[in-house]
Amino acid sequence: MMSYKTETAPAMSNEDESLNYTDVIATVISSLDQHNNILVNSTEEGHIWKFKYGSVDVYIQLTGSSEDDTFTVWSPVLALPVQNETNLMRKLLELNWLSTFEAHFSMFNQQVVAVTSRSVADLSPGEISHLITLVATIADDHDEGLQTEFPTATV
Repeated sequence: MMSYKTETAPAMSNEDESLNYTDVIATVISSLDQHNNILVNSTEEGHIWKFKYGSVDVYIQLTGSSEDDTFTVWSPVLALPVQNETNLMRKLLELNWLSTFEAHFSMFNQQVVAVTSRSVADLSPGEISHLITLVATIADDHDEGLQTEFPTATV
């Protein structure tokens, strides 16, 4: 199990010297976090943040700051298995068509998640903010409806 610590977000700088992705991410999260409970885990493999947005938990992973590293945002919306998974898969594919923009629904660790991921190459502060906000909003907008429409299946 990962251990997390509470993080205080620094102010964003107007200087455009070298972009500090961790500062930008922390600032964006602090503007979205509705419970003042931002958690971060930092290891040699990168950073993972967790915060609450509406009724969902949102996770952000940054593997580093080189062009080969990855920026990923995800939020669980529905635990699997559920009743009528065939209809669920159809609904998720339909939602993925036009309503998720640069994000999409996927399956991870026995959960349906809203997710977006891209390389760090040319990643801007505006894009970081947009992608975090996008995943958080999509997850919060769909979690309760999906949970109601597709109740947990009895195994």
